[in-house]
Amino acid sequence: MMRSIVLLILLSCSFLANAITIKDIDIPEIIPARQDNPEMPMRGAAIRRVYGFVESYVGVLYVADPTLTDEQIVNADVARRMTFYVTSSRVSARRFTNAIHDGLSINISKKEMVELDDSLQQLTNLFDHKFVEGTVGYIEWVPEAQETRIAIDGEVRGAVKGKKLNDALLKIWIGEHPVSERFKQQVLGHRDD
Repeated sequence: MMRSIVLLILLSCSFLANAITIKDIDIPEIIPARQDNPEMPMRGAAIRRVYGFVESYVGVLYVADPTLTDEQIVNADVARRMTFYVTSSRVSARRFTNAIHDGLSINISKKEMVELDDSLQQLTNLFDHKFVEGTVGYIEWVPEAQETRIAIDGEVRGAVKGKKLNDALLKIWIGEHPVSERFKQQVLGHRDD
């Protein structure tokens, strides 16, 4: 009996050593490898604040190749995932997709927006889900399939083909005009000074 308790404690400690906690959310430091994607270590995590103080979600960036520089991540054809932990009841799927469109409009050209129009419509349809505080979703690039996969609350909702869309989406958070410079620096793994 005592041996089982010690084993359980050791297993719990090793699990906790592979997670960080932000806003009472246990966030894994590594996304395990799957058949179609390699293991992805966490690059960084940040709290997304709107208007400077209203917390919307915790964002976590995972990148399969930890040797990439900040500038290389957007264009690299490696597995990567942006995970969202919704922390506010004010976040809805509609607001989230509107924010994506707004973020894209300041990070890519009008021509690129037009080229991505069909892909963005497909993406918007995949986010047709009720968001509540505690909803967890991700946008993941799967190089093997050359598609952006969307999952919400553990369910893969679908995928959109083409790397241009995923590159553009990532620019919202780590591009030249990110949603927040502080958020960008933190999801890239840089600490506040």
